[in-house]
Amino acid sequence: MNQTDKNTTRLIEMETSLMHLQNDFDSINEVVLDQARRIGQLNSMLERLTERFDAAVASESPRTAEDEKPPHY
Repeated sequence: MNQTDKNTTRLIEMETSLMHLQNDFDSINEVVLDQARRIGQLNSMLERLTERFDAAVASESPRTAEDEKPPHY
């Protein structure tokens, strides 16, 4: 095998490796984008739940001693 053939073989191997790396990068990028979307959805959900909780706490009337009776009374 002469030097040109060796260089050609080496170049083909490098291009093949680069192709696999690009494929891996694309797969990882897709996962990261999906996770970012999901995190955004979860943040929105958490904000809505926090607002609902705060509103429920704010509208709750103060508890009296009568409210504190054990359930068997």
